Amino acid sequence: MGASKFLIYQDGADADKAFCTAVADAQLWRGSGGNTGTIAEKAAAGFLVVSADPVAQEQAEKMGAAILDGRDEQWAEILEKDGPVGAIAVKGGPREHHVRIPDVPGGHADLDAAVAAATAGVLAVGERVVGEAFGSYRTDGVRVLGGTLIVPTEGAQVHTGWEFFGVSRR
Repeated sequence: MGASKFLIYQDGADADKAFCTAVADAQLWRGSGGNTGTIAEKAAAGFLVVSADPVAQEQAEKMGAAILDGRDEQWAEILEKDGPVGAIAVKGGPREHHVRIPDVPGGHADLDAAVAAATAGVLAVGERVVGEAFGSYRTDGVRVLGGTLIVPTEGAQVHTGWEFFGVSRR
């Protein structure tokens, strides 16, 4: 039976919740019958926090890859197929905000204006909207009158998620 190395980012500052979400997502997309080569196999093994101080996602990926390459014996158990997953706190990673479009007389000029109004006071320092916001909102054909949005962002200089990595059966 072979093995696969994996690195996966999961948003959310709570490590336990992020781990459970990453495992559940992998099981949904890759199955849970064993030997997927993903974090789906690691539900029972849990995780070890390698670094709780948030670093940029690129740096977290490099740290995880170095451990997976066997260059840090301190974390050898992460290299075991049945061992725990490594976890590194990430800042600036992608995340989504679920926001309400504020009511204003006459509505917002367009979706961009509605996104700006809905995220005012919500985004962290350095955080910016990336991609298209989506959700359920009302218009009068042009102006956005209200509703809710899911707004994708990145770049926040706060703890945004976790980089999980390990070795799994394939």
